[in-house]
Formats: sequence, structure tokens, C-alpha cells
Amino acid sequence: MMKSGRAKVLGRTALVGALLIAGCGDDGMGKETETAPTTEPTTSTGTDSETSTGTATETSTDTPTTTEGGESMCNPKIQDCPEGQKCVAYDSMATNYWDANKCVDEPMNAGAVGDPCNIDMGESVFSGLDNCSKGTICLNFDFATGQGGTCTAYCGEGNTCGEGELCLESANEGVLPVCLQSCDPLLQDCEDMQGCYGDVSFGGFICFTPDPGANVGDDNSPCEYTNACLAGFSCQAAETVEGCMGAMGCCTPFCSVSGGDADCAPSEDCVPFFANPLPGTDNVGVCVIPA
Repeated sequence: MMKSGRAKVLGRTALVGALLIAGCGDDGMGKETETAPTTEPTTSTGTDSETSTGTATETSTDTPTTTEGGESMCNPKIQDCPEGQKCVAYDSMATNYWDANKCVDEPMNAGAVGDPCNIDMGESVFSGLDNCSKGTICLNFDFATGQGGTCTAYCGEGNTCGEGELCLESANEGVLPVCLQSCDPLLQDCEDMQGCYGDVSFGGFICFTPDPGANVGDDNSPCEYTNACLAGFSCQAAETVEGCMGAMGCCTPFCSVSGGDADCAPSEDCVPFFANPLPGTDNVGVCVIPA
């Protein structure tokens, strides 16, 4: 799955890694691909910090998402909070991972989709407290400071997104359903130093900020979530990556299926990333030990 934050589509993810924007863990998001387990883009930051409790509201008439972190109080897709508030993803258990949803006051002069944004000063980057408008969340910020991000839209009802975007419906177990720019992992054509990541949960590839944490993020670097790898690499299960020892997973290169195994380790093959690829993604592979 994809996790974001360090995403656990993915941080544990995350981004809309990240797909998926969360802390270390599965789906950072910890999800298997058709060829080998990949994490959904999770987003996560490398800094532990307390989260704000925010403002709780009554449960929406629509069934809110329930996650391993606890019951959510609202639905970010339909923004069912009281007037003057917005539904956001946040870290309810101080685990560096967006794991629930809550209602918070909408800021004055809030930014629209695509506007620059920052996490509120003194707050955890997973607090859900930022200067973005209702229906958006601040992502792709500097994980150390919470500054320099971009207001990113939550998916609309029916998982709708803008042109050229994919809805990461399952990012962070559905808590962070965001619209992220689609991309080509062989071209790595994302802007602003973002990487192009993929996950089988949404059948495509999205742009998100790399967050390798204390690791390098290149070939054979340990990883536990999608955006824990640098641009050009994919987080795959340890048993599928040559030389990956003592880790849940390791980064391994994307590769061109038509180009063969030149970029792969001796025991690895360039295997199609998707068993049933969407049009335009059939040449995208990943270097893994074949089953």
C-alpha cells in the first residue's frame, strides 16, 4: 500500500512516501505489488514530535474511516465538518504517521490547491494544522521544518481528481486520500526534486518527495515505505532484492522491460511492475529476484 507522511500512497508511510506522503513501517505503505511487495506511498517525516489534539466534532452521517490508529471523526472526501472547519488527516498516536481524520478550524486567508504552504509553527508535521483551505492538505514540505510545501487536494467524492492526477484512495489505510500528479518512473519527470513512485493499489505512478531518513535511499538501501527511496528506485520486499539483509525491504531500480536486465543485479530480472498494466505503463519494470 501507499503511505504518506513518512506516507506508511503510501510513511510506516505515504503521497500521494509521501502517493501515499508517515513514519517508518508498512506501506510507508507496506503493500505487495504483483511482482513483489511494495509499500504504498506513505509520507512521513524523520522527526518525532507531539501532535496537536485539534478540535473533535460529532461523527458524520457518512461512515468515517476507521484505522489502526483509532476512529476518524470526519471524511476528507466530502468535508463533512461544521461550518468554518475542515477535515484533515493527522497522527492520533504520535507515531509519525497520518492514521486518523479530525475536524480543525479552517485558517484565515487559506491557500488553494497549488499554493505554497507551511505546517503551523511548533506543530508536528502530522498534526493536520497548516495554512491550506478546506479540502486540501499541505504536503511535499521539508520534513525537518514543515515549511515549503504545496496545498494538495483531497480526492473528491467518487475519487475524482484533476486532469493528469491520480487519487490515492487507500493511502494510509484511506485516511489520506489525496490527488497527486501522475508521472513516468523511467523518465522521472516530476518537478521540484520529487520522485516518481508506484503501487498496485491505484494502478499508476505518482510524484512525491523522497524521504530516506537516516538511510541513503539508493540501490539496496533499507526501506519500509514507498518514498523512503530516492527518485529512480522502488521499495520492494527484502526477499526479492539481492543482498537485502536485516530489513523489511530494500530499494531497487526501476527498469525498462524492453531494455532487459542491464540495470539489475545478477540474480534479478526486470519484471513488469504491474501484472496487468494500464496503457502506457507496460514497459515499466522493477529489478527483483523472480519468483
